[in-house]
Amino acid sequence: MPAAAPARARTDVAAVADTFLTLMRSFTRARAKLLAAAAHDVEWSAHVVLKHLAASGPMRSSELAERIESDPSTVSRQVAALVKDGLIERRADPQDGRACLLVPTTKGEAVLSEHNAIRLQHFTGMLDGWSDADLRTFADLLQRFTDDFDNANHDWLSEQFAAPRGSAERN
Repeated sequence: MPAAAPARARTDVAAVADTFLTLMRSFTRARAKLLAAAAHDVEWSAHVVLKHLAASGPMRSSELAERIESDPSTVSRQVAALVKDGLIERRADPQDGRACLLVPTTKGEAVLSEHNAIRLQHFTGMLDGWSDADLRTFADLLQRFTDDFDNANHDWLSEQFAAPRGSAERN
């Protein structure tokens, strides 16, 4: 935001930034509690892998790593643990028999279903007093904020890591 922005706009932006930081801290605490409430012990990062596979369909580990923006070796370890736990399985790729596709098992889908039910129950109770219009507006604005946040972070991080260490251009 330009330095010449009106004071009210700077105040509103600061309020959003402060509230967002509070939300991030609250989310970190809630995430741990929500996953602990599930009957299955699936660590958060492995849950992300499982959820993405269920939503996007079978894919190779390398494609999964790219889509969830994670290191291939990290995804490989997560996949190995999920396979060991019977939550995903490896299937031969019909287009290339040398490769395998990762697919959630029935057990994996049940774990996701349970986690989703717990999460939706929590959010339903939390948002119970909201009007349908407020809920829809918030959902739209939150999606817009998330998209802008992701894009801004991607651009900002690219700039930060492109500048040499100790550079005056780094903030």
